[in-house]
Amino acid sequence: MGIDGFDEIMNMISIAKMLNDMGRYHLVTDSFVDDIDYDNYYEGMYVLIGNIFDYSSCNYYEHRNFELHVLSDAVIVNFYLLAGEYGKLHKIPNGNNPYIESALKEVRNQLNISHCMDWHLAGHTEPKRPFHSRLGIVISHDCGCCDIGVIAYRLLQLLDWFENECCELKAHVAAFKSQTQIRSEDQ
Repeated sequence: MGIDGFDEIMNMISIAKMLNDMGRYHLVTDSFVDDIDYDNYYEGMYVLIGNIFDYSSCNYYEHRNFELHVLSDAVIVNFYLLAGEYGKLHKIPNGNNPYIESALKEVRNQLNISHCMDWHLAGHTEPKRPFHSRLGIVISHDCGCCDIGVIAYRLLQLLDWFENECCELKAHVAAFKSQTQIRSEDQ
């Protein structure tokens, strides 16, 4: 015997805990309503995805039965700026930059969860406009096997990963600059 909506309730609890751990619990009350049913659950997850990113757009293409999410956040933009700075300091081209490669690997690990979903990460180390670095997600509704709650949870994990990597990158860049400055002063 199963509990109707059990997976949805557990997804919401997991997301609420993660948001609380990230210091962003206000997004729970901004995105969800007290009454849990399938419609409210899915609507809440769509609202949450839009709320967790600084920039978000979602378009549904009826003729192909898919939706396109374009998402960006200051932490993603900062990650690519720092990765570009790291690459310049170490004379590493973007194509071989270990931080850029690790970002692609992390997105692949988080979002390769269904054959009904595809993604593209566009990272720019020298952006030409705000939120130039972004993540595009295409969700096909033909098979119906993508749970938007799982996608929201994975996107939160990605933002948390980018935030942690930004801290690491800042430390690496600052340490390298400090060592370079000490060496130039010694000479």
